[in-house]
Amino acid sequence: ISKEEIRKTLEVDLSGEKEIMQLSRDIFIFSYLQGGISFTDIASLTAENIINGRLEYSHKKTNTMINVPLQKESIRLIHKYADEKRGYLFPILDKHRHRTPIQRYSRIQKKIKQINHSLTKISEKVGIEVKLTTYVARHSFATVLKRSGVNTSIISESLGPVSYHN
Repeated sequence: ISKEEIRKTLEVDLSGEKEIMQLSRDIFIFSYLQGGISFTDIASLTAENIINGRLEYSHKKTNTMINVPLQKESIRLIHKYADEKRGYLFPILDKHRHRTPIQRYSRIQKKIKQINHSLTKISEKVGIEVKLTTYVARHSFATVLKRSGVNTSIISESLGPVSYHN
């Protein structure tokens, strides 16, 4: 989607909506602002991933280390959701409830369905023809870079391998 559609998504008033709608929009925006970070990687972020104003994490699918500056809006979103008791930056996983890889995987799959469902409602509310998903956030980042003249190889490197399960 375009920068303008990203802006509309960021600015849409969701104050009367359920919390999942706000979380969904915030995850979408966070992914876009942080270089197209995948949903699975967002779910796994902890305070240890924030180092000197940068987001450092290992891309789960490829084990590639990613190090990107934290955007101002991303910092605001982290402060909005971070909870030391839960152990993760966003309310997707809980270190006390999701201890095994299978529990974490199942929870991530359940939440991504809820979030993508809410994002579809947001796209209708905003009037965007494209059905929003976490995958759209990831690749809108790449599209905006491409339209700005950034070399395709640099964009590909920043996203890592294409995954249809983000």
